[in-house]
Amino acid sequence: MRMTGFRTAASIAKDFFRENRKSILSFSAVFAVGILLGVFITINVAGGEFERVARADIEFGAVKVFFTSAFMTLAGYGVLLLAACAPALALVSLLSFGVLGYYFGKYVCLLVAVYGMTGIINMLVIYLPFFLLTFLCMCVAGARAARAVGCARVKNSALLLLKIYGVNIAINFLLFIVLGAFTKVIVVGF
Repeated sequence: MRMTGFRTAASIAKDFFRENRKSILSFSAVFAVGILLGVFITINVAGGEFERVARADIEFGAVKVFFTSAFMTLAGYGVLLLAACAPALALVSLLSFGVLGYYFGKYVCLLVAVYGMTGIINMLVIYLPFFLLTFLCMCVAGARAARAVGCARVKNSALLLLKIYGVNIAINFLLFIVLGAFTKVIVVGF
C-alpha cells in the first residue's frame, strides 16, 4: 500500500509528538499561561476602558512589524539555544514560550478592543497565523535543543535552530509583507 504525502507528514508529526511529549506539553502550558497574563495585564493597564484610544491612532507598517518580529523571534531562539548548553538551563528555555504567549494575548486583546473591525481582520489574517506558526516552529526547535546530546551539542543545535529560524522568517515574510500588501498590517502599540 502506497503512503501519500499527507500520511507521511502525519506519521512524522505523530512520532515527533510521541518522542517529545513532555517538552511540547510544558511549552504549551507556559504559552497558555503567557496568553492569560497578556490578556489580564493589558486589560488591567487600560483600566478596562479601551474605548478612550482614538481610531486615528492606527499606524500601518508591514515592514516595521516584519523586522520587529524577526528580531524578537531571533531573541526567542537564542534563549532556546540555552537548553542545548546545559540541561540545567532547560527551564530557562520556557521563558521564550511565556513571552510569546504574553504578546499573543496582548495583541489579541488590543486588536479586538482598540482597533475594531480592522483589528479583528488583522488578528485573523496576520497575527493569529504568525503567533501559532511561530509557536509550532519554536516547539520543534525547543524540543530538538532540549534533546541534543554529545560533544557538538551547541554547534549542532545552533545550526538546527538557525534552519528553523529561517523557515520561521520565511513564513513571517509571507504573512507580513506579501499578505500585508493586501491587508494593511497594524503596528500594535499601547
